[in-house]
Amino acid sequence: MYKLLIVDDEELEREGMAEFIPWKEYGIALAGTAWNGVEGLEKIEKYRPDIVMTDIKMPVMDGIELIRRAKKVCPDTVFIVLSGYGEYEYTSQAMEEGVRHYILKPCDEERIADVIEKVKQSIEERSMEKEKLAHYSSTIRTLLPRAKEQVFYNLLMGREQIQSDYRLFMEELDAGLAVCILTVRLENEIDYIVQFVLHNILEELLGEERLILETAFSNEMVFLLQSADSAKILAAIKRMRKELERLAGKTMQAAMSTAGTPEEIRVLYGQTEELFDMGGTGTGEALLTYEFFREAKGELDALVDYAALGGAENLEEILSELYLISCKMRILGYSEEKKRNVYQWIQRVFGNGRTVPRREQEADKETGEWEMLRDTAIFLAGQIGRRQTEENGQEEKETENERMERILLAVFEHLSEPELSIRYLTKEVLFMNEDYFGRLFLRYKHVKFSAYVLELRIALAKSLIRFRPDIKISDAAGMAGFPEDGQYFSKVFRRMTGMTPSQYREYVTGQCM
Repeated sequence: MYKLLIVDDEELEREGMAEFIPWKEYGIALAGTAWNGVEGLEKIEKYRPDIVMTDIKMPVMDGIELIRRAKKVCPDTVFIVLSGYGEYEYTSQAMEEGVRHYILKPCDEERIADVIEKVKQSIEERSMEKEKLAHYSSTIRTLLPRAKEQVFYNLLMGREQIQSDYRLFMEELDAGLAVCILTVRLENEIDYIVQFVLHNILEELLGEERLILETAFSNEMVFLLQSADSAKILAAIKRMRKELERLAGKTMQAAMSTAGTPEEIRVLYGQTEELFDMGGTGTGEALLTYEFFREAKGELDALVDYAALGGAENLEEILSELYLISCKMRILGYSEEKKRNVYQWIQRVFGNGRTVPRREQEADKETGEWEMLRDTAIFLAGQIGRRQTEENGQEEKETENERMERILLAVFEHLSEPELSIRYLTKEVLFMNEDYFGRLFLRYKHVKFSAYVLELRIALAKSLIRFRPDIKISDAAGMAGFPEDGQYFSKVFRRMTGMTPSQYREYVTGQCM
C-alpha cells in the first residue's frame, strides 16, 4: 500500500477526507493529517509518505513552502495540490516545484480517486523507469523529458539537429508508428496554468499512452499524439475551450494534421499552421482538420487571384481585387459569416498572420460586408506602406493623398450604383467641392472621372464573365453598376472591347475548351 498524508487547515475538509473516503479500497494507508505546513513537514519527516495531498493557502506555512522543504528530505514524495477558484498564481508556483496533479475544491471522492490512481501509476512507472535508466548509457540519460521537448521543438522549427540527439529521439519512437500533430493557439502567450490544464485534459480524455510529447512557445502549445479517434480529440478540444474560458477567460483555436510517421513531424506541424492561416474559413468547427483545408483551399483558389492581390502596390489595386472577390462571393451565394471568414483569411495570408483588430463599437453587432472589404483593403495597404517605409526610410503623408484615398474608397463603395457621379459623391458622400474633386482626380489619375468609372466597370464585368461564363449578362451589368436593362451596358462594352457581352462570353468559353 501507498502511504498518504493530508494537510489542510480547514478541519471539515481535512477530517472529512480522512474519515469518509475508504482509502484501503484504493490501496492507500492513511499516515495521518496535519492542519498547516509546519505540522505537515514534521509528519513527512516522520512517516515518509509516498503521497501528500496538501492545500495551498494555509497559516504558519503555506503549501508552496511545504512542498519546497519536503522535497529536500523526501524527494520521491508525490504531491497533490488542493486549490480553490482564483488561486492561479499559487498553482503556477506549485507547477514550478514539479507538481503535476491538482484537485479543485470543493473535492469529491470520485475526483480524488481518479487523481490517486494516476499518482499511483506515475509512482509505479517512475520505479520502473529507474530500473530502466540503470541500464542506459550516459548518452541515453541525457534525454530527460526537457531534452526531448527541446529536440521536439527544434524539429517543429526545422532547425539543424545534433545527429546523436536526433537519432536517440527517433529511437524512442517506433518508426512505423502513426502520429499526428495537434496545435492549440491562444490569443495571448501561454503560461504555466494553461499548459497544465491542456495537458491534463488531453491526458485524461485520450489516455497517457497516446500523448507522446508536447512543447509550448509564444501563444501555441503543440502535442505529438499517437493517432487517436477524432471524436475523442474533438471532445478534448471542446473541454479545453470550456475550461480555459471558465478558469482564465481565454479563447483558443485548435488544428490537427493528417496521420504520418515520426520522421514527418515538421510537415505535420506545417499542416496545422496552414489551417490557422485559413482562419477557419467557411466553418464553425471547434477543431480544424487538414481534410477541411484541402476542400476549402480549392474553393478559395477560385475566388482569390493570389498573384494579383499579393503584387498590388497601392490601395486602388487592392480595392479592385477585393471588390472582384466580393462579387464572386455574391454569385456563389456566400453567407455573411462565410464572407467574413474569407476576408479574415485574406488578412492572415497577406498580413503575415495578423488580422484587423475589431473595433470596440462593433463588438456587439455584426460588421457589414462593405466595412469588411474596406477594413481589409486599408489593412493590406498599410502592410504595403510599412514595406515602402522600410525601403525608403521615411513615411510620406500628404493631405491630398489621404483625400484621394477617401475618393477611391467612396468610388468602390458605390460602384454598383448607376447614379455614381462626381456630383453624387461630392454632395451626398464626401461633402467636397465639385470643381476641386474634378481637378484632384484628373491630376492623380490622368483621366476624367466618368471615363475612369466606365473603364473600372467594364473591367469588372469582363472578370465576372471569365469567372462564371454562364452568368446572365444583366447580372454582370448590375454588379458592375450599369442599369438593369442592359442596353447601355452592351453599347459601352462593345465600344470599349470591340465585342458585345455575348460575343465576349463565347470568346472566353472557346478559350477554356
